[in-house]
Formats: sequence, C-alpha cells, structure tokens
Amino acid sequence: MAKTIACLIARTASTRLPLKVLREVTPGVSMLDFIIRRLKLVSNIDSIYLCTSSEITDDIMEDVAARNKINIYRGSPDQVIERLLSVAEKENATDIIRITGDNVFNAYEYMNDLVAMHTKNNLDYSKITGLPFGSTPEVMSVSALKDCNSKTDPTFSEYLTVFMFLPELYKCGMLKINDINDYSNRTLTVDLSEDLVRTKLVLQNYTSEKLKITTKEIMQLIDEHQIPYSMVNVNAELKLPFNITVKMADFIRELNFKATQSFQQTI
Repeated sequence: MAKTIACLIARTASTRLPLKVLREVTPGVSMLDFIIRRLKLVSNIDSIYLCTSSEITDDIMEDVAARNKINIYRGSPDQVIERLLSVAEKENATDIIRITGDNVFNAYEYMNDLVAMHTKNNLDYSKITGLPFGSTPEVMSVSALKDCNSKTDPTFSEYLTVFMFLPELYKCGMLKINDINDYSNRTLTVDLSEDLVRTKLVLQNYTSEKLKITTKEIMQLIDEHQIPYSMVNVNAELKLPFNITVKMADFIRELNFKATQSFQQTI
C-alpha cells in the first residue's frame, strides 16, 4: 500500500540571504511556518517531516517543528538524500514529496492530483509542468531514490532534480494544469533579498485567507500590481554538480525537452 511522506528540506545556513527560512513573509508567520501550514491542507500526505541537519546551528528547527506539531529528522548536513531515505525507512514509506525551504508558494492546490497520478501510474519521479520555478513539489519513489543514491555522489544530492528527472533512466511523470498559463519563465523561489520583497508584496496584496492563495492568484497579483523580481533571468549562470555551469535558458530548454519524454497527464 502506498505511503507518502512530505519532507521539508531546510537549514538555517544561507549565505545570500542569512536565516531566510526563518524570515517572516506575513506578520508573525515565517517562511517555514507558511510552507508547513499549506502542506497540512493536502489530504494525500500521510505525514510531514522537517528534515534538517544535526548541527547546533539548526537546533532552532526543533522549535519550528514543535510549534507546528510536525515530525523532525536531523541528519547529514550535506547529504539531502540521506535525510530523505532515513525518513522513508523510519516511516516505511513508498514515496517522498520533496519540498525545499526556499519555495514558499508550493502549489498545494494541485498536490493531491500530483500524488494520485504518481501512485496510480507507479512513477519514479513526478512534478507539475508549466509552473513558476519554486512552486512545483517533486514526488519521488523510495526505490528510485535508493537507486539514485547508489549511482551518484550523495554530497551533491541537493541537486536531486538533476539526478532524478531523467526519463531515460527513471519513469518520470508530468502533471499539466489545463486552466493555467505557462509560467515556466517566472520564479517564486526565495533566494535573494529581492525575492523576499516579492513574496511579501504578493501576500500584502492578497485580501483573502493568505494560506490558501493559489498559483493562479499569485501570478494574477504579480501581473496586476506589477510586482517586481518575478521573471527568470535567462542569461544567469546556473551552477550544477561537478563544476558544470550552464545558462538558465539552456537549463529551461533541457527541462522542457525532458517533459516531452515523460508520462503526461492533464487535469
């Protein structure tokens, strides 16, 4: 029987935006609090874990987990895949949803459909296509994660998208949302101070229950209010494992090609 665990990967160490996961995105609510509360809206998740390191600098994550009444796992500081596999073993999970702490606006509203597609079709790696960077969760089978761990250097496992989104090696699946535009040239990731500005402006301009803001509503607000810092810099250089650097435009093209080689479902 399928068992799906959501793993929120987060640490306090961040050089470009120090302690970013603990920064408030709306009064009294940190980035991590916001992500966790949205994950709790998803019914197809059996349990939520905050996956952080065992280093003393991440002790504060114990408070975050306790405050939000979720589980916590503390493991390798530089091997993300070790944390995922350890949680999977502890929970006897079949699948893991990987969420990163800098992706505030994960598309919770489509997550049930994504998990359903993944489990029904016995996929190894699944995500939602056409969404802004930083808004699609990734569902990975534990068996594929174990295989990936045996074939790659685990110290590079923060780049799991690179190692798992391989249709020639794993059974990958793309969920396409029929009623949403292609926003793959946009970004909602919080990596720099201007990204945090964008996130706060979006929530300031949303007058309904902020936790339930959808991807479509976020993009409408950004366009209507001309909120800055939402476009992907296609000329930026992206650092990948093994000292490889690629243009963001080339990386996006590669992702789009891989999507065409994957199982696809439209809702």
